[in-house]
Amino acid sequence: MEYYLIFFIVFFAVLIIAGVAHSSRTSQEGDKQERINKSLKEVLSKANFKQSKVLYVNDYATYDKAIERKKLISIDYENQKVAFVDYEKEKILIINFNEIVNYEIYENGATSTFGGKSGILFGVFAAQSEGDCKELKLIIRLKSYENPQIVYDIISNTTLGIGISKSSKAYRDCISTMQEVVSFLEVVKNDNAQSK
Repeated sequence: MEYYLIFFIVFFAVLIIAGVAHSSRTSQEGDKQERINKSLKEVLSKANFKQSKVLYVNDYATYDKAIERKKLISIDYENQKVAFVDYEKEKILIINFNEIVNYEIYENGATSTFGGKSGILFGVFAAQSEGDCKELKLIIRLKSYENPQIVYDIISNTTLGIGISKSSKAYRDCISTMQEVVSFLEVVKNDNAQSK
């Protein structure tokens, strides 16, 4: 009986420590993203980028935080340009719409879909709400030797690596903003295909 009590005390202590560590990590991630987003504004103004729209991307670290802390994609419709941010490398990339080749969505290490295939929105965003998500990434392929892709980590580094439930608010919030990004990418890809 005492062994079970000790086990449960240790187990709950580990959970509490993991929760505190996760909270600290997500706070640091949010701080980093907010700092990068502030520098993005300066870069865009110097580049004569006329921001028409901003797509905010919920991620596991900031899905319930202010928009200043979220990952983002900035769009200039007038000049047909888009600004992507590599938050890992802290690099801002401004490209023309016609440099977007494709995109892929990875969930738990498997490719969920390739941009342009039929049923994209149904396959990803009407997905089952069962199971856990340990990793979710949006990879945007670009027509560039120097920068062939940009990666948006949506869900990673979850508490104790067990993932988050696909029925949770966190998962639904992450998916909902990614849907808007995928819709934008689909429009750009279709326009690029028609202009060839």
